[in-house]
Amino acid sequence: MPDQPLISLAALTILDAGPAGQIRAAAAAGFASVGLRLNPLLATDPQVAGTPLADEVRALMRATGLQLLEVGVFPIKPDLIVESLRPVLALSAELGARFIVCPVEDAEETRRLATLRALCDLCAPYKLNVLVEFNPYSACRSLQEARVLALAAERANAGLVIDLLHLSRSGGHADDLRKVEPHLLQLVHYCDAAPMPEGTRSIEELRAESRTARRLPSEGVLPLKDLLSAFPKGTPISVEAPSKSLVGLSAEERARRVFEATLSSL
Repeated sequence: MPDQPLISLAALTILDAGPAGQIRAAAAAGFASVGLRLNPLLATDPQVAGTPLADEVRALMRATGLQLLEVGVFPIKPDLIVESLRPVLALSAELGARFIVCPVEDAEETRRLATLRALCDLCAPYKLNVLVEFNPYSACRSLQEARVLALAAERANAGLVIDLLHLSRSGGHADDLRKVEPHLLQLVHYCDAAPMPEGTRSIEELRAESRTARRLPSEGVLPLKDLLSAFPKGTPISVEAPSKSLVGLSAEERARRVFEATLSSL
């Protein structure tokens, strides 16, 4: 990794702030870039494309000078109508996004591959790379499974986002990353984690840890420097660290603490 990689604030870290609040907090904390959830996933996520909020987001991105690194979340589902995503993809491209993040919720291999290819084709004119995200509570649970899917897409704009928590909880290590084709390793979701709990964990427990109980960099047990060394130089870092230790603080203060912890860990 370079001495000063691009460091971005992921939307999930301060999801409750909403896209406008995330931009303000990222800029105030010193981040050079931000990730936004422009495609709603949860019932509490606002609709952005085609609403007045889109104008506010445009204005804030111009005023702060932040880059837009990634946009989420675009789950690959059995019933996904890819063309329906055009408005949010167009907005993402207008704002300068580089990546869209795609967890996999379709276990049928032929269908999910067709969906990924169609999504890559739709994103290509917008110069958006489509990143497959694996996690142990989805239909794509491991680095190797995600690698196979991304390679099978046979699209130049298909790649992987590696979430360090998901890599750990699925049993992956830095040496596994070193076996992956470098061009696929396009984005890091960066955080730390508690020691691996003993015994079998439910999907609900895995999801809850991912969304609310990560640790700030260097406050857990993950070998962060070794993991980062397995990525190609210049791979951007998106800090995705929603932490119970920050509950009750303002979005700006949470972003500031996350940024400081990240810098001290690199």
